[in-house]
Amino acid sequence: MRIMEWNIRHGGSRDSLPGIMASLKHHDPDLVCLIEFRQERIIELSLSLAKNGWPYVLSSMPPQNTNGILVAAKRSIESVPGEPGLVQPHRWLEIRPARSDLTILAVQVPSVQDLSARREFWRSIKEFAHRSVREGRRSVIVGDLNTGLEEDSEGTSYLGDDDLKEVLSMGWRDVWREYHQKAREYSWYSSQGKGYRLDHVLVSPDIDRPVWAKYSHEERLEGISDHSPLIFDIGDRLTEEGSVQSALR
Repeated sequence: MRIMEWNIRHGGSRDSLPGIMASLKHHDPDLVCLIEFRQERIIELSLSLAKNGWPYVLSSMPPQNTNGILVAAKRSIESVPGEPGLVQPHRWLEIRPARSDLTILAVQVPSVQDLSARREFWRSIKEFAHRSVREGRRSVIVGDLNTGLEEDSEGTSYLGDDDLKEVLSMGWRDVWREYHQKAREYSWYSSQGKGYRLDHVLVSPDIDRPVWAKYSHEERLEGISDHSPLIFDIGDRLTEEGSVQSALR
């Protein structure tokens, strides 16, 4: 199964919608997680997604003029109840593809401008990560984490990298870093022109098969969004015999 994560910048403007759809058709993901989706665009965006092959849509129902998350898929998906008492729940969307044992958590971590909410949000992410490991679940955390490790920045150091390190210490894998080793690529650039790898895909220890990931920077360079999409391939379910179906492509 191919999954694509993309921060489309404040809902994606009407002018950017053709470019968003062209990118989706080019990468052809089975499931797409759109970060900074806005509920005011739900009708236009859902119709475009359905017309182009992604008819199953779930959103985090963000308040008006507030960034949230939308997940669209080629086949049926179902929502999974989120963390109780979650701060800023519109930044969290937990789903499961039909007939799959894979749980996908799409998130956007609050920025450092809202430090209290950021700390509480990371607490919820770490609880999700702990629970997945404890219960032996095949889980994915994907989205704009608004942080990274030292090698993921050419600007100032990140605030919150200790939270990410704690998740990785549980046995979770940073798929892009695992595949690309010492390479440096950045999914977002500051107004000072400094690059940061903010968009991540992390997989739980029970996903022990190869997972491949890459960024596509053309969309950011063309100005469709200020973030580069992240694309990754993952076996979407285990058979009763323990083998992974849906070969990576």
